[in-house]
Amino acid sequence: MTKRLIFAAALCSLGGLVFGYDLGALSSASQTLRDFFALSPGMFGMTISASLWGTVCGAPLAGAVVDRLGRRRLISFCALVYALAAAGLAVPAISGWHAVLVLRFLSGTAIGGFTVACPLYLAEMAPKELRGRLVSLFQVQVGIGVVAAFGLGAVLIRTVPASLYWRWCFGLGAIPAGLLCLLAPGLPRDPRQLAGEANGDANGIEAAVTPVHRERLFQRKYLRPLLWATSIAVFNQLSGVNILLLYMLDVLSSAGLGQMLGHTYTVWISSLSLAFTVVGLSFVDRLGRKPLLILGSAGMFVCLALLAAAIPHRIEPLFYLCLFAAYNLCFAFSQGTVVWVYLSELFPPAVRGAGQGYGTTVHWMANAGLIWLFPVVNHASKHASPARSFYALALLMVVQIGVVWLWYPETKGTVLGAAASNAGP
Repeated sequence: MTKRLIFAAALCSLGGLVFGYDLGALSSASQTLRDFFALSPGMFGMTISASLWGTVCGAPLAGAVVDRLGRRRLISFCALVYALAAAGLAVPAISGWHAVLVLRFLSGTAIGGFTVACPLYLAEMAPKELRGRLVSLFQVQVGIGVVAAFGLGAVLIRTVPASLYWRWCFGLGAIPAGLLCLLAPGLPRDPRQLAGEANGDANGIEAAVTPVHRERLFQRKYLRPLLWATSIAVFNQLSGVNILLLYMLDVLSSAGLGQMLGHTYTVWISSLSLAFTVVGLSFVDRLGRKPLLILGSAGMFVCLALLAAAIPHRIEPLFYLCLFAAYNLCFAFSQGTVVWVYLSELFPPAVRGAGQGYGTTVHWMANAGLIWLFPVVNHASKHASPARSFYALALLMVVQIGVVWLWYPETKGTVLGAAASNAGP
């Protein structure tokens, strides 16, 4: 790989770091937000999911404009929007619940743009034998952002007043977003030119200079890629990963862990998840996408079932640390590594931007819906325990194994969009 390609991959994937930091900050701030605004379960779920509903709007909008505006400009614009929204949350004068919802919604809109533009840029710049690893850099940066947010959260919970804690958590997110906004203009305008340079053509490959014919996404010949994108996005959320991430402190509290110990555990758990994601990079282009999804789903089924069985009995805290570590190992090697790679590979150039936007939108709709409903469902439960929810998620992992085994195509080492070309009507 050329130095320019390495630099561009590292810089572009910073969108994942902003995304990950936002998730970790939201999880860290969840309990103090609930206490600060005295939120009911429904209002709490709405507050936590506000940024996710923003991504539901941001992803299709980004998919519609990414081919016209360009990947680089979209990344720069999203970074600016996120930086301004995060900085606004840190301002004490903004103290109303509705104002917080609006700013969190704007933050999510920017993240929706990142999840469309960044994987696309990485997929198009990468040689096909390295595409899985380079696109997975986005997920690695997500992991780095989550670790950074939990680490800062563990420090801030001990050093700042509870009433300011959530402001610090969100406000610090303006730093990486601002940095990306400043540096993004240094990215090459067309990522396919980098792919040409990596293959020894200093002038870029032909696709970098030949206009791509655009087509309508929703037509019969793209039905199977659309269904694959829909299912991989929904299954990613039905793994329970973002429920366990955003409500981690509540889940640990249900298991009997105190607040300080809970914050410490979030740092350990997110650090282990990041390490597993980095290791998973070396397998996505070796084993392929389908084997990783099947093996990971089997492991997550076991972990979710054990977690559901253990929560009512409040077992020793170390057990939960080991269980969360095992779950994150399975997720990092499967969904965590594969989902953004798979979405970026399914659609041909004529509909790639729109297809990525569609898959990302489905991903965020499933995410937002589950995050909003989780506290409501648990509150309605007789014992207000998440155990039943985790049993249901475990069973859905069995469904995923069957769907992936019988129906998914393998995209390892193929030309971008080849799955759509071979799918037939």
